[in-house]
Amino acid sequence: MARDREKGRLEANWTGAVKGRMNGHATAIWCGAGKIAQLTAIQGDTGLGLLIHATDSLVAGPYPIVDAASARTRAPGAALGLRLISEAAVVGYQGRGGTLTLEQVGGARISGRFDAKAIPAAMSAGSISVNGRFLDVAVAPGGPACPP
Repeated sequence: MARDREKGRLEANWTGAVKGRMNGHATAIWCGAGKIAQLTAIQGDTGLGLLIHATDSLVAGPYPIVDAASARTRAPGAALGLRLISEAAVVGYQGRGGTLTLEQVGGARISGRFDAKAIPAAMSAGSISVNGRFLDVAVAPGGPACPP
């Protein structure tokens, strides 16, 4: 794939209890009051979301991936969520360990990579490993989309 066509996209692969991959257009918002960036991508029925909890503002560097509740209480940190549709059910996975690395921050755009272990939210399936990257994703002000 040409580098220009990769801009504004997220690619992810997962292995373990289930295997798969996605490559979709990514969007991101910045919620200044909570110091949170929310990055999401969807391909068909599959969706992946990353919450990046900054200390003050987004800066390049590592952000440990922890469960969402822990990520809210300590910064810097990140949370990962993955939604998959199987023949029988919708399965949600939550990151439980790993690292998100912001490689480039600037000009209202971010690029980075992530590698995490994830467990199913309802314990209906086994754990998976999720890794991927996002390139040159525009970050817009969150406004009403931000949590109170």
